Amino acid sequence: MAERTVTEILESLARIETNVKTIAKNSADHEARLRELEQKNGKRMDALSLAAISAVVVGVIGYAIGKLF
Repeated sequence: MAERTVTEILESLARIETNVKTIAKNSADHEARLRELEQKNGKRMDALSLAAISAVVVGVIGYAIGKLF
């Protein structure tokens, strides 16, 4: 009876260990994907800022050229 219980406990521990390893692996993957998503918003804002600054600079240059001629 005691041998059977010990065997069942060892089998349960093996399954728990496998589950913990799977959870740890998935957690690392999720963390990497979240970091990528967080950076994507920053990249979009950088592109938007660059477009806005470029538009203003082109406008100022166009205005200055228009006044010269």
